[in-house]
Amino acid sequence: MSKRLSFLPFLPLLFMLGACSGDKIVFNYPDEQLDFQLRTLRTPSVYLETVTDMRPPEQKQGGGHFLGINYPKDEAWERPVTEVYAEALAKDVEQTNLVQLVPLRGQADYVLSADIMSLGCRFDRPATSFLIPAALGGALGFGLGEDGSDRAKLGAALAAVSVVAVPMPSRNRAEADIRLTVKDRSGNMLWQKACLGQYEDTVHTTATSREDQKYVDAHLTRAVKRANGCLLGQMRQFLLEEGGSEASNP
Repeated sequence: MSKRLSFLPFLPLLFMLGACSGDKIVFNYPDEQLDFQLRTLRTPSVYLETVTDMRPPEQKQGGGHFLGINYPKDEAWERPVTEVYAEALAKDVEQTNLVQLVPLRGQADYVLSADIMSLGCRFDRPATSFLIPAALGGALGFGLGEDGSDRAKLGAALAAVSVVAVPMPSRNRAEADIRLTVKDRSGNMLWQKACLGQYEDTVHTTATSREDQKYVDAHLTRAVKRANGCLLGQMRQFLLEEGGSEASNP
């Protein structure tokens, strides 16, 4: 066998190693920049009661195939999704100055709960995106080969290597569909809204690359930020109406 072809048996191993990602996903949620303070009213106190995971099975289980992958699966998260989102929500609530979070239900004016309808990413590779590097690698190998058989083998090998090594455009879409509910201390529902936050972008990656943490940081955090911004904006309007009603009916 030609020395130039001696790496062929290792190509499947390269694919498997590139596809593996052993590190747990953490949610590096950015700070909030908006100020939703109720300037003419007393800041309400809120107890964050529960966060319920209602995601579809394909998000919880993750996976998929080479051309389309749902991630992160539950096992890939460093902490449960309910804890991840609860921390993000608490951070946004506090940094927007909309309400004051309190540790005990009895201290609260309102009780807040959240339902996670969707929270995850979808990575899609178009099959046609790998035709160009495969064709270039094949042409190079065919040109470097010594005879017909050697050209064919070297062309196939370099085509496979090109697919593995050359970053090609793919799409990554992040989605956060969240429902918030506000109740009084007796458990009566006062307000409920759902918002969908999405972020989609073109990324350049190789066939074996898995950069889940990178895309969670860049895309999923933005989707959650958009969903929370929508929800807290509507919650602010509810609190303004509630505050105005209380002021007119002391």
